[in-house]
Amino acid sequence: MRNPAEDGTAGAANPAEVEEALVDWLRSELGDSGITASDNFLDIGGYSLLFSKLNRFLGATYGVVLDMEATYTEPLTVSVMKMQAAQKQ
Repeated sequence: MRNPAEDGTAGAANPAEVEEALVDWLRSELGDSGITASDNFLDIGGYSLLFSKLNRFLGATYGVVLDMEATYTEPLTVSVMKMQAAQKQ
């Protein structure tokens, strides 16, 4: 899997690819194969530390992070639509 954070293509992250990876990651972390992109992060058992870990994963893999407000209040698919480029540290 390519790493946009390393190859300078963070702005080119494919939303469909990010959404699929996000859902797969959450399914694995929460042990719930029924999670879908239409679910709300908090409703599926998400919490602040999990959100931080998720953003580290997305930042390292795709060079993007999710907006906390959108992730906590909207379906996951909306969070992906509002994703932002990860800031380099």
